[in-house]
Amino acid sequence: MKIKKWAIVTLSNDGMDLAERLVKQLEDKDCTIYTKEKYAREKTEIIESDISAFMGSIMEDFDIICCIMATGIVVRALAPILEHKSKDPGILVMDARGDYVISLLSGHLGGANDAARLVAKRLGAKAVITTGTDVKGTMAVDVLAEKIQCTIDDFTDAKDITALILNGEAIGLINQGNVDLNDLILPGNIELLSDNSHIKKYAGVIITSRELEKTSLKIPSVKLVPKKLVLGVGCRRDTPGKKIILAIQSTLASIKISDKGIKAFATIGLKEQEPGIQEACDYFKAKKVIIPDEMVQMVQSRFEASDFVFQTTGLYAVSEPCGYIASGFGTCLLEKQKLNGITLSVWIEEN
Repeated sequence: MKIKKWAIVTLSNDGMDLAERLVKQLEDKDCTIYTKEKYAREKTEIIESDISAFMGSIMEDFDIICCIMATGIVVRALAPILEHKSKDPGILVMDARGDYVISLLSGHLGGANDAARLVAKRLGAKAVITTGTDVKGTMAVDVLAEKIQCTIDDFTDAKDITALILNGEAIGLINQGNVDLNDLILPGNIELLSDNSHIKKYAGVIITSRELEKTSLKIPSVKLVPKKLVLGVGCRRDTPGKKIILAIQSTLASIKISDKGIKAFATIGLKEQEPGIQEACDYFKAKKVIIPDEMVQMVQSRFEASDFVFQTTGLYAVSEPCGYIASGFGTCLLEKQKLNGITLSVWIEEN
């Protein structure tokens, strides 16, 4: 499991005392303390710019930013640089005595609510959480999506459905994406249904990798896309990333599958440093999985062989065996496609 990176930012001596105490309680996290030079101590990073510019410089580097200072300072510093709750880190604010820890921003998707509870438990503080679904003990759409490893297709739809959940409206949940829901405890007003035809509810949550036309549903709804797609990929050396990205988009569009469900790209060691593949990983926020040649050799007989590929890689196939293995021997949604020096195959990971 990835160790979360925390930044602890303070502008006072009292704040430094609390920051050092907090770091000791967060030994399972990767913590960095930041402060102005006049308050700096051992193992402290220096804030050399104004607080707004500094916050902007670290937003992409940390999962959680805990600010030990007045809430007003934090709000004014962050206001010009915030993007969206799906991108911003979780932001906490603490008073210098450590009595309270406020989940200020990105409570659900950014993890600030859980982080506030964690800090409160370890320091004996009081967590201040104001998100409506948490206050009422129910579940927001973004929390549901995170728990079942899905991506929200449209955040406006998600906001609308969360409001209905919060108001106690009846919601139908359709699991077309075959996501594992066994350990999920749903609020009482969300009912798991078998398919769209059974929706007689006020609103719906549809889990699917397929593209849906909103006009096909007569109810307010939000689509959650399972992060279960694995693409086997091969390409000629120095193929531009933009070309690979466009090939992926057109390939998935041809089978009406959302690219928001891409979890990983799988390829061989020879292509590990291929810049175009890395660019595609970054664009789709997907991990890159490298399949050892010996594993490819064990399964390549299942797929169409290529003498040209063998001459350049020593393997008879790349895209399909890599996708097959990386998906946990999953289901093939689209066999190898040859696209001007790029080969792609599409797989869905098994539960």
